Amino acid sequence: MHRLRRGAPVLTEPLPQSWVPRVVNVALAAFFLLFLVPLVVFLPGLPTLAQVLLVLVALPFALLTFLCLCSAARPGSLGRWAQRVKAKRTSRKQAN
Repeated sequence: MHRLRRGAPVLTEPLPQSWVPRVVNVALAAFFLLFLVPLVVFLPGLPTLAQVLLVLVALPFALLTFLCLCSAARPGSLGRWAQRVKAKRTSRKQAN
């Protein structure tokens, strides 16, 4: 994007398609689920210590799956949420 002299901004390239982030996030969530579903299916037959360790290893992937699905439902909402959290942190630091 560039600006002409005293004019409105002019796009020099096309805007990205709105469906792209949705498809990418759904694909990532499906990829993570390929690993999580078999883990959940075979978890009851394992010893307790192995179950605990596998759950601890799987938690970040479950969180990533959830965040990918949230982002696919409303692209950009997680970025706006992160900006609000960052703004609150900086305002708290300045208040102290």
